[in-house]
Amino acid sequence: MSGEFALAAAISEDRMHASVVVARNSLQSGKVLVDLRFYDSPRLVVAWLSGAYAFSDPVGCVVNPKSQSGTLVKPLAEAGIIATEPGPDDVAVAHGEFLDLVGDGGLEHLNQKQLTDAVRAAQQRNLAGAKAWDPKISVDQGPLVAATLATWKLRRHLELASPGVYTF
Repeated sequence: MSGEFALAAAISEDRMHASVVVARNSLQSGKVLVDLRFYDSPRLVVAWLSGAYAFSDPVGCVVNPKSQSGTLVKPLAEAGIIATEPGPDDVAVAHGEFLDLVGDGGLEHLNQKQLTDAVRAAQQRNLAGAKAWDPKISVDQGPLVAATLATWKLRRHLELASPGVYTF
């Protein structure tokens, strides 16, 4: 993996699958590209992320601690990966920004079945005065949740890395 990218991991409500999505800016289109890189057993995801960190330098990895994925925070830390833990307000912002990117044509994906299925079945729920994806539906929303959070992390990194005027 080359260029700046963010990772996010999510575990399905039934704990049968874990998803890891990479978000990066597409060099060809300038859009945010989301790529489902891992979709397998939750017991394998920490090892997969450790390998990703060993061979690349992501801007960060996001795990929602108030979801099934919260069980990843401690084993990731033990593996040397300090996950970004978004609060409810961050999850709501991530959701809104993701929908805005979709609506503005600023997002690309690779037509991966699990992510496409999650998008087609997606439903929203109330959260922190806004909306977020509802993980409690029959179709695994992990790929969509991970795509949303990875995109949020990438955008926060790019905001901080952009030159600008800062006042103190």
